[in-house]
Amino acid sequence: MTTGISQSAPSPTRPLSIRLALTDIDRLTERARRLSATPTAVARDLIRAGLADGDPHKQAERLLKIERGLAALGQDLQAALQATDANRDALVHIEAMFDQLLRALSGQTIEEEK
Repeated sequence: MTTGISQSAPSPTRPLSIRLALTDIDRLTERARRLSATPTAVARDLIRAGLADGDPHKQAERLLKIERGLAALGQDLQAALQATDANRDALVHIEAMFDQLLRALSGQTIEEEK
């Protein structure tokens, strides 16, 4: 069964230079900043989207690629959140043990603090 997504190696690339009005460069730079990307990457993506010229298969390929990237980022974020939660739990536990150690070394008991 074919998914319609090319599995071959990426085709060779070569540089292309274009001139844009300063206002267009500013808009491109602002969009890149919002996306945490480079202006070159944003321009490349916009050009590719324009070259798809309404071809639903090419647009679907592009959207699937974006979706896979977002899913991978979501998994990375979930793993980071779980690690943060585990670190927080460990810190709370260590803090409680340290407090108990201080009480024991100072001769205090829990009833004396109340």
